[in-house]
Amino acid sequence: MSMQIAAAKLPLGLARGLARGLSTQGTAAQGAAFASSATQQVQEVVAGSQVSPALPQRSPTVFGINAGSIASAIRLNAAASPYQTAPVRSMSILAASKMVGAGCATIALAGVGAGLGVMFGSLINGAARNPNIAKQLVGYALLGFALTESIALFSLLVVFLILFA
Repeated sequence: MSMQIAAAKLPLGLARGLARGLSTQGTAAQGAAFASSATQQVQEVVAGSQVSPALPQRSPTVFGINAGSIASAIRLNAAASPYQTAPVRSMSILAASKMVGAGCATIALAGVGAGLGVMFGSLINGAARNPNIAKQLVGYALLGFALTESIALFSLLVVFLILFA
């Protein structure tokens, strides 16, 4: 009975060893060589014990290692990895202040969008109420559009001056 337990525990240890070997060595050829030797070790344990090789398995195996043991080995190896977190980039107070100022300067773009919506909505409303002066209203709307867009361009100019000057 103890050989059956040893045969069941062996694939988990082999999966951990395979994961460590692949991460430290960095080559797939060495990992494949390790996996083939691991398969031989599993076959020797099964052949040397009273366990029949035709036991029903719960999950498909690769090189005698099931998917659950591979997943747990990957999780353990990932937890021990020194490259878990991205490097933190420090920012000076001046650079942070520039970013905050540029963000505040872009608030004007929201006002421009709302103003254009109100203006063209009023153009449609006025043209629907009095179709005789629709051409005159379009002229006024285009003038208002140009002046409102100039506010947007000025705010973008201020943003670029804050960030890059």
